[in-house]
Amino acid sequence: MQPVYTEFEAFAADPRSWPAEGAPEIAFAGRSNVGKSSLLNALAGRRGLARVSATPGRTRGLVFFRIEPPGGPNLRFVDLPGYGYARTSKRERAAWRPLIERYVERRATLCLLLLLIDARRGAQAEERALTEWLAALRRPAQVVLTKIDHIAHTRRAEALHKVARELVLARPALAFSAREPGFVEDIWRVLIDAAAAAERGRD
Repeated sequence: MQPVYTEFEAFAADPRSWPAEGAPEIAFAGRSNVGKSSLLNALAGRRGLARVSATPGRTRGLVFFRIEPPGGPNLRFVDLPGYGYARTSKRERAAWRPLIERYVERRATLCLLLLLIDARRGAQAEERALTEWLAALRRPAQVVLTKIDHIAHTRRAEALHKVARELVLARPALAFSAREPGFVEDIWRVLIDAAAAAERGRD
């Protein structure tokens, strides 16, 4: 599936800059070098929609994109600041946290949060804390193991099952690799289902 239309919409360093609520929103969260930009570009079918930086941790606020997929409602993708990058100061990371928390807790149009985890590293303390927080908020989450091409084919299913067990996920984890485009269709199906459910909930 490839979107009919994709466009950068806004960069928001504070809630006053957020676009008005409208289309269902899919948020992308994960460590700074986990491959969020690669996944965003793969889903959009555009290499340059989200910039792939050689220096992780460059996103300093929320980045909003308009997405018009075929066969489903219009969406927004929201790229959240990455976490866990050593060269980003603790003070700067602490400043991002209230922004992310406010968005996740209060944004009525957020219908799904994609939590990206490097398949080579697996779930760590930050991911466990994040999934527990989302569960407490009753915010739907979907874990995606990125860079799955670094895992042998015979070990991939176990890697997916392991992270699902460790994080007590409500839905199976998905895989992604920028080098293996076949995974994108599975992710798109989950996004379309989440957006359609959000639209039905408005009726």
